[in-house]
Amino acid sequence: MSVAIFGLWRNWAVAVGLLTVLTMLAPIVPRQWLAPINILFFVVLQLVHAELRKRDVPSCSRLIQQVSTVMMITALALVGLYFFGSGENMYEITGQPYNLNSPVIVILITAPVAMVVTLWFWLERSEPLVCQRCKMRYGNVIEHGFVGDLFRKEWRYQTGLLFFLSLGLSVVDWVYYLFHYVNTNLNQADLFFFIWMPMAMYVLSLIYLGMRYYSLWVYYCKNDEGHFVERPGATTWRFLVIADDRIFMNFYPTEAHYPNGAKVKRFDTPVVIRTNYRERDDLNEAVRLFSDFTGIRDAEIKHAYTSPDGVTYQNIFHYFAFIGSTEEIGDSKLQGEWFTLGNVFQMAQQCLVDRDFVAEIQRIYRIAMAWKTYDRNGRRLYKIKHYRPTFHLRDLKNWEVDYNDHQWLKVARHNEDEFWYPLRRLFMRLPKVKGGTR
Repeated sequence: MSVAIFGLWRNWAVAVGLLTVLTMLAPIVPRQWLAPINILFFVVLQLVHAELRKRDVPSCSRLIQQVSTVMMITALALVGLYFFGSGENMYEITGQPYNLNSPVIVILITAPVAMVVTLWFWLERSEPLVCQRCKMRYGNVIEHGFVGDLFRKEWRYQTGLLFFLSLGLSVVDWVYYLFHYVNTNLNQADLFFFIWMPMAMYVLSLIYLGMRYYSLWVYYCKNDEGHFVERPGATTWRFLVIADDRIFMNFYPTEAHYPNGAKVKRFDTPVVIRTNYRERDDLNEAVRLFSDFTGIRDAEIKHAYTSPDGVTYQNIFHYFAFIGSTEEIGDSKLQGEWFTLGNVFQMAQQCLVDRDFVAEIQRIYRIAMAWKTYDRNGRRLYKIKHYRPTFHLRDLKNWEVDYNDHQWLKVARHNEDEFWYPLRRLFMRLPKVKGGTR
């Protein structure tokens, strides 16, 4: 828990710190080296991300990937600026002749780019690949645990902070550049607005976030070390009951409350069983538990995937339970209703489905569709561009898909139907070429 909390501060210090260092280097480094240095910083962030992924304790790398995007866009802008300045009779926005010997004011690029990128990620509703892979790597502690909730909340907080800092720097520095800057050299006022002010903002943000995360650590760890562990040493077995092309669900109260104190109720699978902690799933045990819990003896049980948890030891085993027909439920111990996949998607959009159930369906659907559409390298299995094969619940019984395989999540995001597919594949190989591990 302590590592997770202070890791948020460390990631901000490293990612935003590299952006600040680039600003500090701009006046003293020849302009042709600025883009390579920016790319080097991008590779450093990817190596940091790869190192964090190998650790047993989770760390939120979403901000690192976000700042990496800022760096790549900034590098492209610096390359364009360098070649733009190679022409004759070129003028800056202020109307001054373009001077190759004048220092490059990098903050005028990084601040607006960071503002746009952070706003885009802040408003983006789909979950990025880095978060999907984190859930697969660390399982329940991220997907449903307190640490995952902390990461989601603090990522939004840090993204908002970076957005407003970038917005403020963009407005102040661009106003000063347009009305007061002369591109012959850097005077004391130039140094203040373009170098020392961004540096001061970064240092103040480190102090502020350090105080914030120290307070969180005192509250959650020093005062109450067991606060975030609700059921230590527990394994949850979840079964998705499927018949024909329908899935069985029931309406349950959740841990959330409305403002009037009433409990929020949402649909979820009715077969959720908790036992003492088990490190590995056991199909025979799953069959026995399902049979005893539901009274259904002839269901075909198939393992879907595992949400591990080596931190708080509260893992989850996810299974499919295929029964012969919807009528068999009438003789069982279960209560609920049958829904089509379309019904489930509509209810999920209205926040009527439990978060655990939504996460299961999204993962199964995303990986199965990637498996049906592309090979493991993201190349289309069919020669029809943007072709989407069908997905039916009844077919899950016969598909041999590894829902624990990280590669299919990557394929779902980066495949041949994307315009930037060749370039993305090149960038995704860079950390491996440099000695990192993806």
